[in-house]
Formats: sequence, structure tokens, C-alpha cells
Amino acid sequence: MPKIETAKAFVPKRGRPTAKQVAAIEQTILSTAREMFLEGGYDAVAMENVAMVAGVSKGTLYARHPSKEALFTAIVKDRVKEWSDIASRQDHLLTNDIRERLRHHGHTIAQSICDPEVHAFQRLLLAARDRFPELSKAMYEAGYLYIVRLIAGDIAAAAERDGIPARGPDAIARMFVSSITGWHLQESGARTIPLDEMIEAADQVVDLFMTGRARW
Repeated sequence: MPKIETAKAFVPKRGRPTAKQVAAIEQTILSTAREMFLEGGYDAVAMENVAMVAGVSKGTLYARHPSKEALFTAIVKDRVKEWSDIASRQDHLLTNDIRERLRHHGHTIAQSICDPEVHAFQRLLLAARDRFPELSKAMYEAGYLYIVRLIAGDIAAAAERDGIPARGPDAIARMFVSSITGWHLQESGARTIPLDEMIEAADQVVDLFMTGRARW
């Protein structure tokens, strides 16, 4: 496991920690626990061990995350937010062209699918989803629905702007995302899909959907 800076480095010797120090302690806890969950799996991680490796007391850990399930949930939400923030950094550079926007979203999906950390979390969540369905729901809402809503909004805006009616932006957005992720799911069953091939497949999906735009 990589060496992780412990939270002790952020705690003042006297007095209450500042807001910045509190945030640093929380990030140290989440980073430490994330590495432990990904390395050993959910069942192998004990809260006491997380506290020890992170360099915080058990009281500090439990005050922030009262159970292992709560800690795991916080990690999932933290990572999904980080992935979403990274994916949206280039949004302001996009034009109003719907093909360009779909290509951008398609590439974002492709890059996310090929991200090793995202893939590791998906495996971890798959293994734990029967016991913790709310975690899969959090990933669904913050991950899948997040990109679906972005695409549906772009389709609706383009329909109004270009004068080409769109009868079901949300349904089309879901089909668009599923076309890319579904292709990867089937093809990756036999081989590892490199990013360049994943992006090419996403571009082909964009071309296919643009051909049928009149049916949106």
C-alpha cells in the first residue's frame, strides 16, 4: 500500500483545529480508507485499522463516520464528485453544435470507463451491492444520471435552437450512454479495450445517433 500522510501532521498541538485542518483530516481519512478498501476489499477493512493507518483516534474517525458502511458511502460520493468535476473542466470550451457536444460527452464516458480507479470502484461496488444497495444507487445517481441529465439538456437546447423538435431528450440520452457502456461491457468480456478504441467506438455512436436525429 502506498505511504499515506497521516492526519497527525494536520492537528495543532493545542487548541481546536482550524477549518483547513479539519478538511485535511477528513481527506486523509478518506484517502487512507479508499486505498485500504481497493486493496483488500470491503470485508477485509476494519475501522480500527483505518484509524491507525490514518493516524487519528478511533473517536475522531467514528465522530465523522459512525460505521464502516457510512465511511464507504462517503468515499464513493467523494470519488464520484471528483470524477464529475474532472469531466466537466472542459465544458466551457464547447460550442453549441450538438454533434460536438455529444462527442465531448462520449469521450468523457469512454475515458471514465477506461480509468483504472473507476473500474476498481465498479468491481468493489458490484461485490457489495446486494448488502448495500444504497451505494449502487449513489453511484447511479451521481454518475449515470449526472451524465444523462447533461446530455438530455444539450439535446433539448439544440432542439429549440436548431428548430428540430426532440420528443424524448431523456430517453435518447439514456440510450446514448447505454450504447457506449454496453458496447464496452460486451467487448471487454473477452479482451481489454484500449482508450483509443473506446473513443473510436464512442465517435461511431455519435455518428449513428446524429443520423437518426429526426427521430429524437
